[in-house]
Amino acid sequence: MKMVIPINERLLSGRKLYISQNGTGGPVIFWGMYPHRGNEVEHLRESLMEIAPGQNFMLVAFQVEDWNRDFSPWEAPAMFGTERFSGQGAETLRWLTEECMPYIDQTFDTERRERWLMGYSLAGLFALWAAYEWDCFSGIICCSGSLWFQDWDIYVKEHTLHSKCKIYLSLGGREEKTKNKVMARVGDRTREQKKKLEKDPMAERVFLEWNAGGHFADEGKRLAKGIRYLFHISQSGVNIKE
Repeated sequence: MKMVIPINERLLSGRKLYISQNGTGGPVIFWGMYPHRGNEVEHLRESLMEIAPGQNFMLVAFQVEDWNRDFSPWEAPAMFGTERFSGQGAETLRWLTEECMPYIDQTFDTERRERWLMGYSLAGLFALWAAYEWDCFSGIICCSGSLWFQDWDIYVKEHTLHSKCKIYLSLGGREEKTKNKVMARVGDRTREQKKKLEKDPMAERVFLEWNAGGHFADEGKRLAKGIRYLFHISQSGVNIKE
């Protein structure tokens, strides 16, 4: 019989949280999600039970109201139509570190557990950017991250990680083959990101995984593979061969 693990839904300062504990202890995994897609939490957990069974963790998924606004680290022009990036990622990071994390710690007694942050697409970029801005994450999962974002290459040349952490990057093999010239940068930017992180003294481990398909293929499974990697590193200390 399939074990059903309850998902607790809560509102915190107007943002919806989906909280789920698997087993006892383990890292607290914060996940920045697309708005209005709460069903993705169950899909991710199913993928985790399939490829990383038996692991203990708490999943804290949080939804933002405006994807382009709330996960962009700074202002940038629109990629499609008029949906520009208004650069309110700093406010999202403030809410995450000053409101959400203390709330989780106080409610579930998680102060001494590792904190990982993960995201997909623009939320993946946000997760990686957060590691350069804040010192509370020991693991980062950036899947199909929007590293094509304007001036991201300049930013990473001028910054180092804020604290020691493990970094997992992944990209779909077809993502850099898009006809959009800006988004086509993502392949080279991701390769350069890996090289930059490998030289960063704060990066304990860096791994880049290439997946089959384009940007919108198997999001839940790709995130689950990132979690599996961080579990492997945390428990064995041995990197996976690329």
